Amino acid sequence: MKRLFKSFTFYFMLFSILLIYNQYIGYDSKNIILISFNVILNNLFKIDSFREIINSGPTIKTNTLFGETSVYLYICHFITFIIYGLFLDFIKRLLLKTMIEDLPDKDK
Repeated sequence: MKRLFKSFTFYFMLFSILLIYNQYIGYDSKNIILISFNVILNNLFKIDSFREIINSGPTIKTNTLFGETSVYLYICHFITFIIYGLFLDFIKRLLLKTMIEDLPDKDK
């Protein structure tokens, strides 16, 4: 359980849920925070076929400018934030591993 609270993935998942809720209640009515500040989604949404697939999914009534948002958008946002968290956890693990290997031996 302690390891879970020390991982970037856990906090990125929580942050993603907060951003999704923020958009759901209408504070991000133009999807600026949900899409434009997410590097992966922002680049993927420039591809017309990807945008069509995301917008073709089941929709949820929201307090946004358009009145409804696709469930696929929320799922993609959540998955990309998991990817960001896993990437940072991987870097953290590599740094800790190199720091431990660089420690001098106590036996000498």
